[in-house]
Amino acid sequence: MMDARAALVAWLVIPVAESWSLQVYKRNQQSRIRNTQRLQSTPFEADLYDNPYEDSNNRNPLAAPPYTKLVIGLTKYTHDATICAADKDTGEVLFAVSKERLTRRKHDGGNAAVLVEECLETLDLHLENIDTVVMNNHHNRILPLESNNIEHLEWEAGLRINGGKEDGYTDPENLLTDAKYRLELSHHLAHAYSTATQAPFDAGLVVVMDGMGESFRTMQHAIKTDDTTYISDLNFGLETFHTIPSNLLKAAASNVFDYREAESVYRFTKTSTSIDLYPVFKRFQAERTPPTLYNHGFENMDSVGALYSRVSSHIFGDWNACGKVMGLAPWADYEWKNGQDTMKPLLHKTPIVSGRLYEEGSLKIDRSLIQGIPCTSRDDPDLFRKDGTRRKRYDFDDCLDETETLDKERFPARVALDAIALAHRMQSDCETVLMDFVQHFKQETGESNLCVSGGVALNSVLNGRLARELGFDQTYISPYPGDEGIAVGCCAFGLFGNKRLDTGRQLGVRRSVALWSKPLTPYLGADPIEDSMEEAISKAKPWLEVETIRNEQELIKIVVDEIDSGGVVALYRSRSEMGPRALGHRSILADPRKKGLLSFINEKVKSRETFRPFAPSVLAEEASKWFDLGAQCPADGNASPYMSITAMVRDDKQSLIPAVTHVDGSSRLQTVTKANDRFYHKLIASFFKRTGVPMVLNTSFNALPGEPIVETPQDAIRTFLSSMGAIEMLVMGPFVISRKQPDVRKLLSEVSKEGTLKAEPAFPIRSGRVEFQSSLELDVGPMDEETIESTTRVRMVDRPMHGLGQEWFPLLDELEGDLLSACDGTVSLDDIMAQYTAIPAEDKIAKEDIDGARSLLQNLVHRLVRLFEYTFISW
Repeated sequence: MMDARAALVAWLVIPVAESWSLQVYKRNQQSRIRNTQRLQSTPFEADLYDNPYEDSNNRNPLAAPPYTKLVIGLTKYTHDATICAADKDTGEVLFAVSKERLTRRKHDGGNAAVLVEECLETLDLHLENIDTVVMNNHHNRILPLESNNIEHLEWEAGLRINGGKEDGYTDPENLLTDAKYRLELSHHLAHAYSTATQAPFDAGLVVVMDGMGESFRTMQHAIKTDDTTYISDLNFGLETFHTIPSNLLKAAASNVFDYREAESVYRFTKTSTSIDLYPVFKRFQAERTPPTLYNHGFENMDSVGALYSRVSSHIFGDWNACGKVMGLAPWADYEWKNGQDTMKPLLHKTPIVSGRLYEEGSLKIDRSLIQGIPCTSRDDPDLFRKDGTRRKRYDFDDCLDETETLDKERFPARVALDAIALAHRMQSDCETVLMDFVQHFKQETGESNLCVSGGVALNSVLNGRLARELGFDQTYISPYPGDEGIAVGCCAFGLFGNKRLDTGRQLGVRRSVALWSKPLTPYLGADPIEDSMEEAISKAKPWLEVETIRNEQELIKIVVDEIDSGGVVALYRSRSEMGPRALGHRSILADPRKKGLLSFINEKVKSRETFRPFAPSVLAEEASKWFDLGAQCPADGNASPYMSITAMVRDDKQSLIPAVTHVDGSSRLQTVTKANDRFYHKLIASFFKRTGVPMVLNTSFNALPGEPIVETPQDAIRTFLSSMGAIEMLVMGPFVISRKQPDVRKLLSEVSKEGTLKAEPAFPIRSGRVEFQSSLELDVGPMDEETIESTTRVRMVDRPMHGLGQEWFPLLDELEGDLLSACDGTVSLDDIMAQYTAIPAEDKIAKEDIDGARSLLQNLVHRLVRLFEYTFISW
């Protein structure tokens, strides 16, 4: 049998290696053989030893002086919990991150304990360094809940109910009771502060638009009780700004539930040390259903943001998938030709929302399109294949790429066409109503500069029109206009207060802090040191090829070579981005010239719907030559530094960059300047020099379902490995990482013609402790025959690919489970084969024995390779 195995090696190696890869989209690739650098983690914990000779490259670059006093902005007990920390004396923002990045749960909410812990650890500070805390939760007040009910919170935590389902609910890092100043800031006011305080102009209009904000009764109660721990628009005086409804006091008193913020408008002026920001208009919306219902009854509210979110729920079953709705809408004018048949969405003529938001009684809402069975619940016949399996509901493309097979599933299903029509109706209404709304207040106030904030400001198509068509001198949208930005707004209020309000009692009397003189960098997260990168690499070393490149130009050349040859590169470097967009620090990059990458990255890398577009990162100085950025485009071309604006690709350029040109010719772009990101600018400039195209395709580095952008080196390695070769290169700091292919030859002992052992076989070993879980399913067939199907799945928390949503892994069969059990580092493939092919010494080996052994060997090797691919074993 040894000879038979040896004879099979040459036959096995090639097909096994090919099965390991996903047939990555790449043409004329030249393989580069790189030497793997041996990496060793430091033998000491940095926080236990004070080493004056320590390499400064391995020290936390964000550590603050021990005397630093912090102003903390927080949003908690709701979705998108976030922290923003600044130096109280200088106003410098030191750190900001959303909870989702730490817990790996998209839009994660709840308490803030893990956020505060991460912040203090990153800055090398302690709880006593926190001086001021300003926070918001627009669903309900925070301080009354925490101040008067700590014992009840402990009771909830003990039973793991309500908020207590999560650890940290009663931790001092969450309650922050020792902070000198603690107060709450209302939702829309916090949104306004997040943009106005860092806008690159000294006066302007702030328009806040989201699904829902603060409740009126919460604001009113604080005024009536002289509660100085809560600041809202009512502190300016209800009579000082226009409201809808005009009889708000009477309407709120008579409404069964409450009224909540819908859209708000503010004006502001700034000096070097103060800001005067105040409301001029606020539209409130009635709560029509109890806030204890799904998502606080949000889906039945009348703000433009709530209606848009209702459409998102109707199409995708997710109220927070509005970006998908925006990406779906442009397909409305597209026509598919399938032989003699033509397919096109049937558009809706009746608006979902129309009228003037600023004029009482003018707004009209028609919910007929978003009632009844949602698109996401439909079981139309054309969603099922002939064998009864289901096709993906929203997978389709333009069917124009001749390099791909033109199969039926590249055409949209009936439900997809209906979803396109609904998305288009909502997007069109959103633009029409809100363009009119902003234009009205531009004329009424005479302001020439615009800030936009709130969740609706994530609609880059609307943003592009606001910036180009309304005649504002400058338009500013922060990298985090959604509820992540609430923490920044709270922090800004804690630092700067409000010139018009008496904030001395709440924030303490102190010298004025200089306002932020320019927009904050979006790169406010952690900056992992090389030690942490090396540690993550070492834990996954058996599955990685690693080369260290410290020459920046050489590193950029390697990345550009890979992109130019059609490869997909993950870029992980420096501080993480704050907000939902990846801006070159936690990004996946590819060639915008190759249209086939659109479907490849959507399907194989991101595991998402194929209709969705990708964005370019473009050199700011070249942007206007490729995109229509309007007359108000800045002189340096930096019109969209945070990927906030969608513009039309110029007609003569669309065919040159098909991978970043959406079906209607539009593109949501990021403009990159040397001043804002020298390395990223240099990388794109190198690609420009090579190809004549001044941009790269850029999408967020998150390839696992339900997970946000990667934050830590461990996240980056796990996501890279989980792409199963679709991401061909990970550049993490100075480390260039590719996936190591399984060496099948090492599994097999090498024997000479004389029968002597030339090379010892490898001994596969598990990556850690493994748990098995088996289940049996009884099925009764059409003839009443019973069949029992067994399923076995395993969990191994120590393997590098283990994580949220990947805890349990289904095995192919019992044989795969037996192999995993046998791989303890002492058993070779020879030993395993011997267990299955033992033949008594007196028996002769027949031809069928040899054929059976060959088949078994192939079976065993393929399963061992599969277990290696998914990081369960190594050898």
